[in-house]
Amino acid sequence: MLYLGSSFADATLYGNIDQTYQSTKTTIGGTVSNQQTSIGSYQMGDSFLGVKGEEDLGGDLKASYLYEFGLKTEASATPTNRQSYVGLSGGFGAVRVGKQYSKAFMNTQAADPGGATGGRGALYLYSLVGYDITSDQPLRQDRGFQYDLPSFMPGLNLGFTKTFGNANTAATNTISSTETNGVKVGDGQGFNASYSAGGLYVGLTSDTAKGEDIINTTVGGASIGYDAATTDTNKLTTFALSYNLGMAKPSYMTTKMSAGTATLKTDMFALNVPLGAATLFISTSTGKLDVASASGDLKMKGMQYGVNYALSKRTVAYWHAGNDTVTFSSSGTAAKTTGFGIGVHHSF
Repeated sequence: MLYLGSSFADATLYGNIDQTYQSTKTTIGGTVSNQQTSIGSYQMGDSFLGVKGEEDLGGDLKASYLYEFGLKTEASATPTNRQSYVGLSGGFGAVRVGKQYSKAFMNTQAADPGGATGGRGALYLYSLVGYDITSDQPLRQDRGFQYDLPSFMPGLNLGFTKTFGNANTAATNTISSTETNGVKVGDGQGFNASYSAGGLYVGLTSDTAKGEDIINTTVGGASIGYDAATTDTNKLTTFALSYNLGMAKPSYMTTKMSAGTATLKTDMFALNVPLGAATLFISTSTGKLDVASASGDLKMKGMQYGVNYALSKRTVAYWHAGNDTVTFSSSGTAAKTTGFGIGVHHSF
C-alpha cells in the first residue's frame, strides 16, 4: 500500500518515453559490414519509469529513496534496474546507498551537448559504457554508497564514493569465481569535486576499481579492449569544463582510463547554440587506446551534431547524427560507423 501525506514519505512517479527512427552503417576497409534501420529509444536516453520520494524526519534530517526501471518501449523486454537507492541528508551532507549514476558520468554530462545519446561520435562513452559489458560500471555503480559533503561555499560540491564487488575472500573459494588470492574484484572508491557559478562549470572525478576490463566491446565485429587481470587496478579520471555565454555554450571534456599496461584517453570539444525553441549542437572527439601489444592499439575520431526542438516543457522533437572511426594500428584498417536518428522524447 502506498501512503501519501505529511506522515509518510511522499511518492513521485516520473519517467520518459523516447522513440526514434534510426539508421546506422559500418564499413571496414571501405566494405559495408553492417547496416541497419530500426525503431529505437536511445537518441535522447533510454525510456524509463521511476518512483522517488522524501520524508522529513525532523530538524534538518531527511530520508529519501528512488527506484528506476529501464524500459524497452519499442519491443517486449524485461525491465532493468537503472537505479535503486535509499539515503539520508542533513547538516552532515548527504549519503545514498545502492545503485546510482556514477559521479564520472554526471560530470561528463555537464560538458556533452548531445547528452550521452545513442548517436555516433561521442568517444568518451567508450570509457563509460564500454568499460565492462557484464555490468553497468562505471556508468552506474552497483553495491555502493555516495557521500556528498556539506557545502562550504556556494557552488562548490565535494564527495566520495565506495563500491563493493561482493567477492568471496575466504581461503577456499567455492562460491564465487570473482576472487583471486584475496583480491576483492569489483571493489572501488573515488572522489569528485565540482564548482558551478554563473555560467561556469568545472568538474573533476577520479575512480578506481579492482579487476575491471578497460574496454570490453566490439567495433565492426572486431573485439577491442584489454581484459584486466584480477590484480589490476582500473583508474578512471574525468575532467569537464563549460561556460554558458547565453548565445552559446562551449565546453571541453577529457577522460583517461588505465589498467595494467593499457590506457584509454579521449578528448571532446563541443558547442551548444540556442535559437528560440531550437537548440543546435556539435562536438568533435579524438581518442587513443594503447595496450601491451601493438595489435590492440587503436586510434579514434568522431563527430556528433544535431538539433533539439522544444514543442513544450516536456516534449522535444529532434534530429541527431554523427560518425566515429576506429583505426587498428597493427593493420591500418579503419572501421567507420555513421548514423542518424529522428525522434520524439517526452518526459513526465
